[in-house]
Amino acid sequence: MQLHWIEQFAEDRRRELYAFYSKEWWTQGREYDDVIQVLEHSDIVLGCCSDAGRLIGFARVLTDFTFKAMIFDVIVDEPFRRQGVGNAIIDRIKGHEALQKVRSFELYCPDQLVAFYEGLGFAKSSSSLLRHQR
Repeated sequence: MQLHWIEQFAEDRRRELYAFYSKEWWTQGREYDDVIQVLEHSDIVLGCCSDAGRLIGFARVLTDFTFKAMIFDVIVDEPFRRQGVGNAIIDRIKGHEALQKVRSFELYCPDQLVAFYEGLGFAKSSSSLLRHQR
């Protein structure tokens, strides 16, 4: 399968992303306007499309372009999982021309995906993540 990459989300792609986003347990309940705001305020947004042009993968990055890049919302559509799409998304991010100076890539993931990301070179951090939620 040939993967095609996008970094711009026009209105039709935004609707497609929202529908795609809404399928996951951890993104259900997010409002369309909030998803659009996330797109507009992330430093890098990356869509992965199939040969047919369908959105099959997504991720976004917040970064200072030097020291850290935080990867969020890595999603691969269910029928395309276990076919290397998630790996391709992470490779695309780590190889992105705007992120070449970044020293540390970090991401959040559910416990069941830790082994997958460890296989891509990520390691659990010893630092504590503190959270304040509204």
